[in-house]
Amino acid sequence: MTQTPTSEQRVVVITGAASGIGFATAELFRDLGEVVYGLDIVPTVPEGVTYIECNVGSKAAVDAAIARCAEHGRIDVLANVAGIVQFGRFEQITEEEYDRVQAVDLKGPFLLMQAAMPHLKACTGNIVNVSSVAGNVAQPYATAYAAAKGGLTQLTRALALELSPDNIRVNAICPGTVDTPIVSHVASIFPPDLDARVSDRLLMMLPGRAITPAEIGSAIVYLASKDARMITGSVLAFDGGMS
Repeated sequence: MTQTPTSEQRVVVITGAASGIGFATAELFRDLGEVVYGLDIVPTVPEGVTYIECNVGSKAAVDAAIARCAEHGRIDVLANVAGIVQFGRFEQITEEEYDRVQAVDLKGPFLLMQAAMPHLKACTGNIVNVSSVAGNVAQPYATAYAAAKGGLTQLTRALALELSPDNIRVNAICPGTVDTPIVSHVASIFPPDLDARVSDRLLMMLPGRAITPAEIGSAIVYLASKDARMITGSVLAFDGGMS
C-alpha cells in the first residue's frame, strides 16, 4: 500500500504519467503533497509517484488499476492524459490502426471514468480529460485521431451534465501543439505527398509553436482545484488561437 492520505491530501490518478503532459501533471500534484498514482505501460513516472502498469484500452487492466488506486476508499481526481496519434491518408488507415487510436484516446477514458465512478462519488471528486484541438477543428490526415478526440470532448460535456446532481465536475482541455515525444516525431510520419492546399493545419503542429507539458499540467491542476468549483462541462481551448 502507498501512504494513507491525510484529511488534507487528495488521491490523484493520472494516465500517461510516464512522459509528456502526464509526467508533468504527476510532478505538479506530487509537489502539492497529494497522493499520486501514475498509470502507464512503462514505469518512468516521476519519483514519489506510485506507478501502476495499465493498458488503458483493456477493461481488465483498467479495473485492476483503479482497484489499487482506490485502496484507501476514494479517488479525488482522475486525469485522463494518455493518448496516441495516427497520421495517414484516410483510405490507407488500417482497421488495426483505427482501433488502437480509439482504444487509447476514447475507450480508455470511458473505461477509467466508469471504473472510478463509485470512488469519485465517495468524495465528490472530479475528472479532467485531455482532448485536443483536433477534436474541435478539422485536421487533415488525422481522421482516426480527430474522431477519437471529438468523441472525448462530447463525452466530457455529456458526462458533466449527467454527474452534476452528484456534484462531480467533468472538464476537458484541448491543447494545440505540446512539446512531447509524440510531437517531436510528427514530421517524420506525415504522408510523403501532402496536398499543400490542406497541409497547413498539420504543419501548425510542428515544434517551435509548442506549449510546454507543464503549462497543460497547471491547467489540469487548476480545473481539479477548489478554485474551479463552479466549472464543469467546460472545454478549454489551450491552442494559441488555432481553433
